[in-house]
Amino acid sequence: MRHWLAVALLLCGGGAAQAGIIDVNRAVDEIEDGALILDLRNNSDFAAGNLHNSLQVDLTLEDGTGISAEGLAYQLRQVVLDPNNTIVIYSDTNQHALDAEDTLIKRGYFGVVNGGNYEELRDALFDHVSLTENVLPGDEATDDDITAIN
Repeated sequence: MRHWLAVALLLCGGGAAQAGIIDVNRAVDEIEDGALILDLRNNSDFAAGNLHNSLQVDLTLEDGTGISAEGLAYQLRQVVLDPNNTIVIYSDTNQHALDAEDTLIKRGYFGVVNGGNYEELRDALFDHVSLTENVLPGDEATDDDITAIN
């Protein structure tokens, strides 16, 4: 019996809430569907570039000790009324995004989609937009099409 209990604890992660995975493709899909986007980077990184329509949530405490779980949960409660709503997050590194996701899950936010780090999510969004702007199959210009001549 103890053997099965040990296996169950291993499969469930020991009962503690654990961060999920970084899913850039799902994050892109959710952003395109209008999900709330949270930028978890510092002020200077956010000012240097961010995703369109993202909200910055500052995770640093005044004394510089790092992620403030209560601060993050408080700020999120100001903009997200339903903790099951889809929220896309990204940060400066994948690890910071995973830590923030873990914090949000522990505070009851289960609709979190982890976009990972800013550069990879930005590039994935750019690639997706570039692909959707391509011409549909069968609509390519040919040498016989006089409207395609410059």
